[in-house]
Amino acid sequence: MEDHATTGTFLERVEEKLDSLSKKERQTVEYMKANQAELIYASITELAEAVGTSEATVTRACTKLGYPSFQALKVSVATELVSPQEKIHEELTPNASAEVIIDKIFSSAIQTLTMTQQSLDDVAVGKSIKAICKCRRLVIIGNGNSGAVALDAQHKFLRIGMNVQAYTDDHLQMIAMVSLTAEDVLLAISHSGSSKDAGDAIQLAKEQGATVITITSSGNSPVANASDIRLLTRSQETRYRTYAISSRMAELTIIDTLYTGVALCKGDRAIANFEALEKALVVKKY
Repeated sequence: MEDHATTGTFLERVEEKLDSLSKKERQTVEYMKANQAELIYASITELAEAVGTSEATVTRACTKLGYPSFQALKVSVATELVSPQEKIHEELTPNASAEVIIDKIFSSAIQTLTMTQQSLDDVAVGKSIKAICKCRRLVIIGNGNSGAVALDAQHKFLRIGMNVQAYTDDHLQMIAMVSLTAEDVLLAISHSGSSKDAGDAIQLAKEQGATVITITSSGNSPVANASDIRLLTRSQETRYRTYAISSRMAELTIIDTLYTGVALCKGDRAIANFEALEKALVVKKY
C-alpha cells in the first residue's frame, strides 16, 4: 500500500508525521517549517548546526517525512515555494525579450565572478597550486553538472603534461581512489557540497593519504568539511535549482586560476609541453 506521506506536500507531511518524531527530530522539522525560504539554500551541516542537532538526525527526520534525503526535501520545498515560471529564472517573465534575457544572465555571471573573486581565499589557492604542482598524480571528480567542470579541468592540466584523470562515474571514482597515495591529489567538485558520491570518494582518498582539495559553494558542508583545502564559489542561484548555473562560471574560473598557477610553477616543463602540443595539434586544423 502506498504511503500517503510520500505523496503530500512538505506541510502535509509535517502535519501527519510530527507527533511520531523524536524530540530532536521534531525540533529539526519545526525549524525547517518556520524557515523554508532559508532552508533551500542551506547545507545539511548548516541546518544541523542551526537546530543544534546532528546531520544524522536531520537525515532521519527527512526519511520519516517520506523523503529519501535532505536534498530531496529541499527540492520539494523549493518547488512548492516558487511558481513554474520562476523555475526557469526568478527575474524573467515568459515574454522577456532577448535583450532582457541577455542582461539578466550575463549580469548574474558577472556578479558571481565578482563575489567569488572577493571571497576566494588566496592562501587556500596558493596551497592548492603548490600541492598540484608537486603531486605524482592528480585525480579530479565531479558528478552531474560538476562532471563537466571536472572534464574541463582534466583538459587544462593535460596541456601542461600532468598525470591527470577526471572521473564522472561514481563507481570509477571509487576504483580510482584505491590507487591513490600520499604523493597524489584529489580535486573534488560539488556545487552543493552535499554529494554522497564525492563524500565517499574523499573518505577513501584520505585513507590512502592523498591531499584533498574541494570546490563547493558552501564551506560548511559535508564535502568541504572533509577536505584538506577548501575553495569556495559565491553566487545567487534561483531557489529551486539543484544544480549550479552561474556558479559554474566561478568553478571554471577557479580551475583556470589553479591551472595558470601550476603552469607558472612548472616553468620550462610547462612551456616545453605547450610547444609539443602545438606541433601535435597543427595537423588538426586547416
